[in-house]
Amino acid sequence: MLTSAFSFTRLRAQFIKEVLSVLRDPRSRMVVFVPPILQLLVFAFAATLEVRNVDIAVYNRDAGRWSHELVQRLDSARFVTHVRHVDSQRQLHEMIDRGEVIAALAIPVDFSRTIAAGGSGKAQVVVDGRRSNSGQITVAYLSTIAADVGAEVVPDAQAPTPVVVRHWFNPNLVYRWFIVPGSTGIRGTVQRAAHHLAVDRARA
Repeated sequence: MLTSAFSFTRLRAQFIKEVLSVLRDPRSRMVVFVPPILQLLVFAFAATLEVRNVDIAVYNRDAGRWSHELVQRLDSARFVTHVRHVDSQRQLHEMIDRGEVIAALAIPVDFSRTIAAGGSGKAQVVVDGRRSNSGQITVAYLSTIAADVGAEVVPDAQAPTPVVVRHWFNPNLVYRWFIVPGSTGIRGTVQRAAHHLAVDRARA
């Protein structure tokens, strides 16, 4: 107990000493306080891991119910600006190569028929690998849409009980509330380390 109290006292004294040394130097004050404030102002509007305002190409060879449902849900998704319908696999690949779309969905001719027969309908997703991070997030969005359609296909009596996830912090999953505090803390740690290194070199 005495050792813990003594360690806390030393830590408190060290903390006060470092704060006073930073506040005493105008350049240190500038380095410690100005960049985090600028980061908060800039990252609050620019920092995000969300993918929005993208175009998706669709090559739908099926005229059944479930392909129509899948395309409709894709068209109403918030992250999609336009769903571009193409008439061939070649056009689909060309739009990916030209960077006009971030991903493309190819629905086979037997998609709805396979689902109606009790099977698992399969569709091909082609992603622009040059935008790997955005492409992976887009695939996750498309997987969620496909899972929603699959949940509608399976009757409630046969469907497994879904897992309900509740986020206590940041329930709306706004990425700014994840990135901004973390980047500010990382930047502040790096700045304090640089300041201590400069002070140590000056003393030496």
